[in-house]
Amino acid sequence: MVYYRIVANNYKKRGVYTLKKTLSMVIVLNLFLTFAFGFNASANNDADEMDLPEKRITEQVVQPDKEIITELTQTPTALDSSRMEEHQFNAPVNLNNSASTSKMHKEQSLLSAPQSVNTSAAAETTTYTGYIQEEGTSTTLYPVYVQPGHILQVQMDNPASAQLDYDLYLYEFDMSTGNLNPNPIDYSIYGTYLINDGTGPRTLSENVGTKNNTSSAKAYLIEAYGKVGGSINEPFILTVSTSSTYDAYETDENALRAYPLTIAAGGSTLATRSINSEIDQDWYKITVPESRNYDAMRITLDQASTTNGYKAELYGALSNNRMALMPVVNGNVSLGTGTYYLKVYTTNAYSDNNYSLHLQPVLRADKVVITGYNSNGGPNDYPSYAYGRYYRITGNSFTVTGVAATSDNYAVANAEVEVIWINDAWSESSNNRYRSAKVMTNSSGQFTATLSLPPSAGSLSQYLPGAISFTHYYDLCAVAAKVTNRPSANDSDIVYHFAYSIYGG
Repeated sequence: MVYYRIVANNYKKRGVYTLKKTLSMVIVLNLFLTFAFGFNASANNDADEMDLPEKRITEQVVQPDKEIITELTQTPTALDSSRMEEHQFNAPVNLNNSASTSKMHKEQSLLSAPQSVNTSAAAETTTYTGYIQEEGTSTTLYPVYVQPGHILQVQMDNPASAQLDYDLYLYEFDMSTGNLNPNPIDYSIYGTYLINDGTGPRTLSENVGTKNNTSSAKAYLIEAYGKVGGSINEPFILTVSTSSTYDAYETDENALRAYPLTIAAGGSTLATRSINSEIDQDWYKITVPESRNYDAMRITLDQASTTNGYKAELYGALSNNRMALMPVVNGNVSLGTGTYYLKVYTTNAYSDNNYSLHLQPVLRADKVVITGYNSNGGPNDYPSYAYGRYYRITGNSFTVTGVAATSDNYAVANAEVEVIWINDAWSESSNNRYRSAKVMTNSSGQFTATLSLPPSAGSLSQYLPGAISFTHYYDLCAVAAKVTNRPSANDSDIVYHFAYSIYGG
């Protein structure tokens, strides 16, 4: 009996070593992960003397919480405002001085008469064409009157030229004196960045806005300023809109006025905003922490808003306030650590009805855990052979279940998991050594993969003494599960594959 134990132990060590070696070869050949198997099994056939591990226990993961965003609060922006501080508007303008008013209108001859006027029940919109001929000069439009309780929104679409960089400023008049306050009440100072999204090159429009909170009409001045360059041939388009109906968070017409959003692990939804004019822009700021459990996000609007032409675009801020449009791949936007700016606007119609904006982090599967097995022998077949207590496959159908989760244990849905079975008892040329299957996790992060296996080679035997003795023949196999696009998220185990038994041994 002692001799048997020594032989079995030595054989067991050689078998485990060979299995590990086979796994390593598979990894090299298939660029798989490194499978590590730890064995503390005893060769003793007496179950009472063995330290038998429990069968695999289902991993408990948490369904990520969802959030409905009900409150928004503006905070200081991370964008650079230094270029605004370098710009001064010093022209003497007074509403009550007809001479200065006439003079200013004469100087702004580079701004055309209204090209179009669009009036609806809620918004009145006027479009102009203008030029800035020299760097450092301005083209202005005033007075623009806004009724009490109404909002003013202005958009400047600049020439798609890397050599031109125009900014937009909004000023208000002191209605008691008629003087212009030289400090802008809003400004849009993006650096020029050409966006090419398949419709031809364009630049991010400059937008400003304000609300008249007084009890009487108020006058404003709009300035288009040539920060870099000028052109007598390439115009900018200035669109001015006033509206009497709008949501409670207007105006936030540019990224400097963006509302910060905190995104829940299970996704966040905002449904308290509307697009009240053809140039209305709603801006949000998203900060992605280094400790995130996602590397991408899916950003969607409700079907009715999408039908109206609403769009949600995410931008990354570069140096000099240049805003780069983040590409969408398979409906998702890849994100790294940092701050991003989200713009909601319309390319067609607008409505007083609120849109529904949903932000869904695409959770990253940082771990995968095998939770159970099944075959013809059922899910609880864990015999104690010489290599330890492991699941035994009976028959040729082998089912592996498991779960994928983030590092903080949130279930990861829609993750592709590859399950791999390896039996070193079969030669490479037999085409029976490996089997694999790729499956997707469900909404709870769970996956189920069923493999069709070749027959067991019966390469190992286990003598089971007793009143009635048997010898079981089986193979020592490996099973592993990994996230296909994140191989470091993996789990592995040893399983037996039962061949047959002989009575009496």
